[in-house]
Amino acid sequence: MKQVVLDASVILKWYLSDKEYEQNALNLLHGYITKELNILSPSLLEYEVVNGLMIAQKRGRIKEEKILTAMEGLLDLEVGLKNISHFYPKVLNCCKVYNQSIYDASYLALAEAEGISLITADEGLYNAIKKDLKWVKWFGDV
Repeated sequence: MKQVVLDASVILKWYLSDKEYEQNALNLLHGYITKELNILSPSLLEYEVVNGLMIAQKRGRIKEEKILTAMEGLLDLEVGLKNISHFYPKVLNCCKVYNQSIYDASYLALAEAEGISLITADEGLYNAIKKDLKWVKWFGDV
């Protein structure tokens, strides 16, 4: 079974319509459900996803009552969440070296620690590190 780290920008695409990459999101979700793919993320994923959904609700992209349904669905999936306290030195190093937030650096550090790819739909993050970290994959290419 293939393992990957998915960041919140990818997980949010499961719940928010994105015509351009909708099939990519569904393919990743299907791979996880059929156990062809194992997904890992830092434990902060839940906070980032609910925050993203709240922002989307304020912008009229999702109804408020769907936020709880989306979060229940995410919890039911039981994505492998890792506590970042186990790799703080890597997180801090990624913050410093790649000039990223602690949140984005957590996904980078987890993928690096596990020796697996990170898939992101965060264009800013991807563009900042794509030359240096070949194991970070753009969501549109998967």
